[in-house]
Amino acid sequence: MTATESEAPGVIFDEAGEVWPAEPAQLAQRLGRDADHVDVIANAVRNLGFVHVAPIRDVLLVTFEPSVVSPLAAVAAFYEISAHAAKRLILAYPGRAGRPDRCEVFNNVVEGLKRLDDAANRGPNATRPPWLQSEPADRRLWRPSKDRIPNRKPPAAVSRDCGPQMKSRAEDFSIRLSRPPAAISADDEWLGQLRNFWGNARRGRRLPSSESLDSLELLNIARGRAHIVDTASSNPAGYRFRLWGAVNSYGDGYANRTLGEMPSGFMRDDAIEDYRQAVAAGTPSYHLISLVEKNLSYSYARLLLPLAQDGRRVDRLVVLINERPLPELRKP
Repeated sequence: MTATESEAPGVIFDEAGEVWPAEPAQLAQRLGRDADHVDVIANAVRNLGFVHVAPIRDVLLVTFEPSVVSPLAAVAAFYEISAHAAKRLILAYPGRAGRPDRCEVFNNVVEGLKRLDDAANRGPNATRPPWLQSEPADRRLWRPSKDRIPNRKPPAAVSRDCGPQMKSRAEDFSIRLSRPPAAISADDEWLGQLRNFWGNARRGRRLPSSESLDSLELLNIARGRAHIVDTASSNPAGYRFRLWGAVNSYGDGYANRTLGEMPSGFMRDDAIEDYRQAVAAGTPSYHLISLVEKNLSYSYARLLLPLAQDGRRVDRLVVLINERPLPELRKP
């Protein structure tokens, strides 16, 4: 099974659990390699413990090396896989030079996830697991020198949208555009300021916690335009607003209410989906949204910032809303 069979290049998780687009040229640039002379993705998986997740129609192809896989990369991939409604899971384990990869096909995705979880929890000196009887990869094949790896920026959500998403129902309609958080518009300058604030609060961890953020400073910058959402529920409709920013056109009085308790419509349905994806990916996401619902118009940019008490599993979202006109959504 080759990459050309995939509908999309997917994403790759590094040893810190950060998500990158699985684009060889971008990955090579970040790691200081020449994409024309080395299979960057394969080497990152085989020798650096990265995990590559790529969709193939209704199947997910997950490639990792069990003997070197980073626990943080495995955990991040676990949540990425869980967020997809895949019917089957294919786990691929790199073969040594000149040898094909080995694959396992799981019709039960949960069983496949157990393999990944098992690899993530193996000790640093453990040999390859018994379910994969082949020689371990030679970690000396390729390893970038430390001085060639640039300082990592905060993880950015991978934009899977190539254009605005449009929905309509009766007289209601919604237009949404996903953009990389690194490309926050100048019109949303304060959102970019808080994204950097979030990144600095990580302090070497994959995700910052509520305690590591200066809440007073965040709220001072947001000025009533921030919501805090508890994401402990396994059902996104059960995510609960612990803080409701009152400065918005939507109204007040939603503190301590769940997403499922919000008024029905595109805004609620899209929020449930976007929040779910932000929790699963554990990365910031940036959307431009324009909609008409119940004869009321809304237009705003929104930034979602995930928080995690343990630095890995998202337990809260900071939702930042900047209401403004959106010329980005207008047809040329």
